[in-house]
Amino acid sequence: MNDENVKKMLEKAFPDTPSLFHDRMADVKEGKTGHQRRLGKIALVCALALMVCGGAVAAMTHYGVFNFNPGFSDDYYFTLPGAEKMIHYNLAEEKTGGLTWKVKEAAYDGRVLRVLYSVTAPGMEITEDGIDGALADMHRKYGVSLECEGTGEIFVNGQGVNLSTTDYKPGQNPGEIEGWFDCKMEGYETDGYVKPQGEITVSMPFRYDNDDLKAQNPAGLEFTMDAGDAADSYVLALPEPCTLDTGAVAVFTDLHFSPVTVFMDVEITLPKGREESLPRDQQSLAFLDALEAIPEYQVFWEARMENEKGEALGAVRDGEAAHRFDGQGRLVLVNHYEFAPSDQYTAVNYLCLGDTWKLPIPMVYQGKTPAETPAASSVANE
Repeated sequence: MNDENVKKMLEKAFPDTPSLFHDRMADVKEGKTGHQRRLGKIALVCALALMVCGGAVAAMTHYGVFNFNPGFSDDYYFTLPGAEKMIHYNLAEEKTGGLTWKVKEAAYDGRVLRVLYSVTAPGMEITEDGIDGALADMHRKYGVSLECEGTGEIFVNGQGVNLSTTDYKPGQNPGEIEGWFDCKMEGYETDGYVKPQGEITVSMPFRYDNDDLKAQNPAGLEFTMDAGDAADSYVLALPEPCTLDTGAVAVFTDLHFSPVTVFMDVEITLPKGREESLPRDQQSLAFLDALEAIPEYQVFWEARMENEKGEALGAVRDGEAAHRFDGQGRLVLVNHYEFAPSDQYTAVNYLCLGDTWKLPIPMVYQGKTPAETPAASSVANE
């Protein structure tokens, strides 16, 4: 997709969303990650864009690995009881030249790894407004930085995964900068998610300016932690396909509801013949215009979650839209959503696509029988 198409898509996206969302979208427009992301998407939307190293300046006090920069949205940083049990503390410490690096906290919920670490340079004065300058000064003086090129990359059990968001702020001690990142465990060289279980090893490589420094100093931070069975235990059983009143069929392909975050993927397959109005050139503005005119595509921008009482569930944290054509030539809309978890789930909850369609999601985790929750309708119309 060319830059003009991206620009047009971004201009139409979420006019009332917080500024952080717009900052991330701007990063997508400006950056070429060099990594072929999953699903071959036509557009990145919501807040998928990645913050580069030395990114957003934070003017917050320390909170922790789950809410590093609270204040922009309490709903965005909301976690359920049980999330704190996933946090591991004081996992690693290394010295490189005059710097001390520590991994203070790390947590993994089966889909997202978050790490809070610190870098300390004795005698350096670090202010909230000067955080980017302090990072640059550290690099100039000591010749080393955490690896963070393009999307960034760390290693989990030896496999490279992309960093999704990075951020920095002054630490609690003199000369200390605290760094934070979250990682959606997307493979760096292969499509799909990495979903380790049990004891995992996380490696955060340092980047040195020259080979001499590299030979004299630690390669990076490495730590192990017990991830348990989070990658499986928070996966919901997939509901039956839902037929919309347009004849399109919506199918959930992934549902992960943890105390930390909610991930869901849904594919909407349009009936044969609906694709005939689309231009052949999928990279053209005309194709984008025609795609945006499809009702099942338009509602991507208005997705939300509700319970059986009609109460809103969790803030939208992230999302992306894609499309493909199946073996019969039918257009398939491939949507990914991320929400904050909620403490108001009912037996059946709904992904609401605008005010038109509600896709039922019974809260049945894998391994439980469907009979434990009420049956949901297979027709997703109000």
